[in-house]
Amino acid sequence: MSESGAPKFAGGIVSQGLIDRIKNIIMKPASEWQVIESESATPQSIYVGYVAVLAAIGPIAGFIGRSVIGISIPFVGTYRVPILSGVIWAVVMYALTFAGVFIVSFIVDALAPTFGGQKDSLRALKVTAYSFTASWLAAIFQIIPMLGWLGLLGLYSLYLLYLGLPVLMRSPKDKAIGYTVVVCICAIVAWVIIGAISGAVIGSVGAYSVTGAITQQEQDAAATNTASGILSGLFGGQSAADRERVANSLASLQKMGQQAQQAENAARASGGNPDAAGASQVDVGKALGAIGTIVTGGNQTKPVDFHKLRDMLPASLPGMKRDSTSGESNAAMGMAASNATAHYSNGSGGDVSIEITDMGSLSGLAGFAAKFDPNMERETDTGYERTTRINGQLVHEQYDNSDRSGEVDIIAQNRFSVAIKGNGVDMNYLTGALGQIDFNRFGVLAAAGK
Repeated sequence: MSESGAPKFAGGIVSQGLIDRIKNIIMKPASEWQVIESESATPQSIYVGYVAVLAAIGPIAGFIGRSVIGISIPFVGTYRVPILSGVIWAVVMYALTFAGVFIVSFIVDALAPTFGGQKDSLRALKVTAYSFTASWLAAIFQIIPMLGWLGLLGLYSLYLLYLGLPVLMRSPKDKAIGYTVVVCICAIVAWVIIGAISGAVIGSVGAYSVTGAITQQEQDAAATNTASGILSGLFGGQSAADRERVANSLASLQKMGQQAQQAENAARASGGNPDAAGASQVDVGKALGAIGTIVTGGNQTKPVDFHKLRDMLPASLPGMKRDSTSGESNAAMGMAASNATAHYSNGSGGDVSIEITDMGSLSGLAGFAAKFDPNMERETDTGYERTTRINGQLVHEQYDNSDRSGEVDIIAQNRFSVAIKGNGVDMNYLTGALGQIDFNRFGVLAAAGK
């Protein structure tokens, strides 16, 4: 947990805060929902720091199980979904997961008054994203198709939702079962629609008919080019080089699948073990790296060294001294990010934390998630919350007068996140602390990394 009480997700691909949240929401959900209810968060931090990581488990596991390991069919042998089709399916489903979370959270929010609760879009997103944890984790069993039925363990998510709705949406506990059931019914309808959309997208990418004038190789090249353009753009790829990297990753995965199939056929003809022969042709590490390239849209932006981010943190704030600083860089599957954090206090109960994150190659994904972070504003008896765009930059503010706690977050250069959280201070103090950050340096750092 960070000094302000919020879990630290955005700074790394898989941070300790993320691991703790997963463990706690599964092992002791009743108490963890209370923690989630009280902590500060933004839609952007939830989508990028939590959903983006866990939602990738199912598509990646499904791709490995269906296209790399293969499905064993009695009296037929091992069948593998063509690599290109498998990758397109995985990436499209991954992208649509964000839409699914957004839709279900919208349903949770809209139904709250019906079941005696209170509408709150951020709380609805929290309860949706964190209750999905079990189903996302259970999707790992898709790696071994014959164990896919263990994905039913994901039904534990229904129990998590049942426990979370009364806490986050403030609905009476005696209405939680009905609330959960209705949300699930609406969610099923939403996912059916999303499934139809994914089928249409995948079908349109692969819709190349065989004619006498077009060879199979030309068809594969055309399909790869079309798919790479769609996928690169979807995840923030901006240049021809980005699209080419995605196309090369797709081609690499396709070639791997072809080689595995050829090795299987040869082993089968000679009386050998086709499964072992096929597996020997698949470099899983290389395959995961290729998927990472696709998920980033081919964006190879290298995150700034966290020491440079740490140098941007103020040495002190008015009336407060800096107690500590920390920084880290993280990378996995070709995706990389870095961050630096400082904590300040005045010795009489007031404290502030400032965190700067460079999303690096994930900046395109962050932009994709930001599309689900609409302008919003709400007020309570003790404070307010609003999300707006100022000069094209996403800005989130939240403040509670009762305990003088709040936060202000901003995304700069569509890449750098600055989050300032405080307790025992006025909102003007937090916005003043934001003014201590030299935002012009972000432009310099971004330009230097190109």
